[in-house]
Amino acid sequence: MPRTKRKNKSSKLSIQKRWCTETKSESNMDISEHNSNVAQHSSGDSILKNESVSMQEKSVLEQENVADTYDGPSYIIVDKNALCDIFKYTFCGSCNQSTLKLEFGYKYGFSHQLKLVCKTCSEQKRECFTSPRLGKKSNTSTPFDVNVRAVQAFLAISGGHASVEKFCMFLNMPLMSSYFYLILLMKLNATLTQCTLMLPKLC
Repeated sequence: MPRTKRKNKSSKLSIQKRWCTETKSESNMDISEHNSNVAQHSSGDSILKNESVSMQEKSVLEQENVADTYDGPSYIIVDKNALCDIFKYTFCGSCNQSTLKLEFGYKYGFSHQLKLVCKTCSEQKRECFTSPRLGKKSNTSTPFDVNVRAVQAFLAISGGHASVEKFCMFLNMPLMSSYFYLILLMKLNATLTQCTLMLPKLC
């Protein structure tokens, strides 16, 4: 048999090298395209996340602005000690002594009775509740606004009295009794049924 020429061998090797380099360059291009696509996708996701965060911050700020301008009842969580410290160095108008003390009286759910008393002259300066009652003509049977709002909130987040117990436990707050919770729940249900009965008449 005749020998294969060296020229043919070298040409075959050069062809193989050329095709290998082309395939490698193509695969490198595919990888770089994939990486750029991933980078674009991740940058797009980060932009969307940033936009969603900014929208959430905007909605929170809008809610805060609404809460600031709202004339009706609005609430904050305050430590009792911080509340009492406000009157520590306040002078009494009668005896001119800085012995005013904030005392906590009766408790109705989340509404508490506050009494501002001077320890020197034993004069009660002011008495109020931490929440107003509902309705213009408020009496003792009318529920407090904060209690109705609390029950509505726990109903909205699908939590019952057990959730109220956990909430009070973590904040070291006096617990709203289950009996009180059930009374408010019944009143809310009665109000809802009245509203649903009135809807056909209004329409």
